[in-house]
Amino acid sequence: FFCQATFVADWRNSNRYPAVILFYVNACFFVGSIGWLAQFMDGARDEIVCRADGTMRLGEPTSNETLSCVIIFVIVYYSLMSGVIWFVMLTYAWHTSFKALGTTYQPLLGKTSYFHLITWSIPFVLTVAILAVAQVDGDSVSGICFVGYKNYRYRAGFVLAPIGLVLIVGGYFLIRGVMTLFSIKSNHPGLLSEKAASKINETMLRLGIFGFLAFGFVFITFGCHFYDFFNQAEWERSFREYVLCEANVTIATQTNKPIPDCEIKNRPSLLVEKINLFAMFGTGVSMSTWVWTKATLLIWKRTWCRLGPHPTPPPMPPEERANLWVVEADVSPELQKRSARKKKRRKKKEKEVYPDPERCLGGPVAPPVPSTVPRLPRLPPQPCLVTFSPDILPGLQPEATFPGGTPWDNRRRADVFHLISNPFCPESGAPEEENPGPSRGQGQHNGGPQRPPNPATLPHGVGPRTRGCRATLSPIHSRTNLVDAELLDADSDF
Repeated sequence: FFCQATFVADWRNSNRYPAVILFYVNACFFVGSIGWLAQFMDGARDEIVCRADGTMRLGEPTSNETLSCVIIFVIVYYSLMSGVIWFVMLTYAWHTSFKALGTTYQPLLGKTSYFHLITWSIPFVLTVAILAVAQVDGDSVSGICFVGYKNYRYRAGFVLAPIGLVLIVGGYFLIRGVMTLFSIKSNHPGLLSEKAASKINETMLRLGIFGFLAFGFVFITFGCHFYDFFNQAEWERSFREYVLCEANVTIATQTNKPIPDCEIKNRPSLLVEKINLFAMFGTGVSMSTWVWTKATLLIWKRTWCRLGPHPTPPPMPPEERANLWVVEADVSPELQKRSARKKKRRKKKEKEVYPDPERCLGGPVAPPVPSTVPRLPRLPPQPCLVTFSPDILPGLQPEATFPGGTPWDNRRRADVFHLISNPFCPESGAPEEENPGPSRGQGQHNGGPQRPPNPATLPHGVGPRTRGCRATLSPIHSRTNLVDAELLDADSDF
């Protein structure tokens, strides 16, 4: 329940894959727990596992009995199968997300609908098949109705076989995901900052503990089921002998013969049954351990502030945060000083080329005429820049060319720098020389809108640069920045 409440409290930011899969997994186990707890209602236990004549329910559904046994079976079995299949989807989503770490590629885009289709349809087919063959039995010890309590072959086919397949597939993707993280950490040491490397170590440790708990509980459940399979025939034989012995006691008391001592020689172990129940509920608890992190504390802190007397605005959701231009990164003091000197020289040149229009014209200047051409927003002073030009800079003139018929895309690397670059980032190219003067980076623009250059000051054969040309520039991505931003985000999946 705590895991469900955590996701609901911050659903706007938590509704993303693969993190939201944990919500569905825990929701399935939560609904299944309701089926287990239904027996503790007043008079519900006898109604669930016993018929009207007081005998045990076997081979349900039947036409002359209530549907309480069938309803409990559907709740418990359907939620159990859905939860374990969601576990496979979770490990697959982790594996693909780890492979795409440090890139802008979204591997789960367009696949989430298939997750729901597979996860909800397969348990439905299995549930209908069990009801069709009427193999739902009641159990007086556990207090529920389930498949194969009488005929263990159906329990092996409809419970152990699907869970075993899930165990193999989910374990494969979980191991591959851990290996991918280890490969990123060991084969690309320069790609990670110290904090990012520490976060990867923490993630691998959490994955290891999570996998150990989940697989350990499942193996314990398997062992308990096999214990039932191998001893069920002996238990039934001992019970029949006990019933016959009790019948002989009744006859002996009426005929004055020696009364035999009756006892059940072989019976199921209550300890094994308790271990089985503990492992079943422990699996659900292990699924919820992934939210026992610092991010959960931040979620509840934001929820408390939002519901308190002084609410605070919620953080930006991931889909909007992915379209930001700026991603923070570590910047050395030397690069900061170099950038400051560069900005001062740029401002000085702008003042020389574009003097104050009011001073030149001798009077006030009319306000600029509104234009439909979008203006570039001013970037906040952040260390490193990552741009998504198709989203931010719409192509107004994608077919624009320079005089001479050469497209802009073919000339951009030869004439000017990229539109969005950062002097702080090592990937932005060679550092600028200290001596002032004209350089290739003179036309570089990292901020808000500037005045268009005077065509008379441009070299012969070169026209002014248009906004449509800017839109054709390819985005510049720093993989180091993307890795750090994803790993060190407080609401990250890792």
